[in-house]
Amino acid sequence: MNPDKLFNYLDGKLSAAEREKLEDELIRDPELQRQFGMARKIHERMSGEAREVVLDEPPPGAARSRQIMRRVMIVFLALIFVNTIVGVVVIGLLENKRRQARVATDHNRSDMAVALQKAAEGALPPPTLVDEIKIAVSARELDAMVEKISAAAKQVNGSAAKNLSNENGTLIFAEIPVDRVAQFQDALAKLGAVVPPSSSQAPGSGNAILQIRLTPRPE
Repeated sequence: MNPDKLFNYLDGKLSAAEREKLEDELIRDPELQRQFGMARKIHERMSGEAREVVLDEPPPGAARSRQIMRRVMIVFLALIFVNTIVGVVVIGLLENKRRQARVATDHNRSDMAVALQKAAEGALPPPTLVDEIKIAVSARELDAMVEKISAAAKQVNGSAAKNLSNENGTLIFAEIPVDRVAQFQDALAKLGAVVPPSSSQAPGSGNAILQIRLTPRPE
């Protein structure tokens, strides 16, 4: 805001449209309110000096002194305005740098995660998938059967986890070392599982993924 416009407002020299526009800006802009407060104090001081000059004999050069003071105050307000703008720009640049640094960090983490995933995929052989195994179980025996299957998987250095349940039964996925799949299947057979013949021997090395379906059995 041009400081001269603030003084013209205080002197009543602005048109009605200009006054209304300035008052709207004052309502919305806290920084302009601060500048206006300083301008009003300066204006009141200058007005007081002007009244003293009218009552007393004006000393030589009084009008010139007031004009110089007004110009100095205008420059002072202009400097405040410029400093405010510079501060806003600097803050914006710093925030932009911080945002760019965060984006770069996120990209680096994402690239590292992808690299680690690829390395893990290359280092570990893919698991062997074995045909689905079914066990008929009543609703009241369901939780106990899940625990028995999990215990059987642990006995062969594997693991089992319960998955989805629907009208077709409850799925359990077991990850078992390939060389101990037959032992795990024998344990499932003792629990009443129907083991497909094709899954009695699991070729390859590493781990095998077995899908076990607990089908509903009438009570």
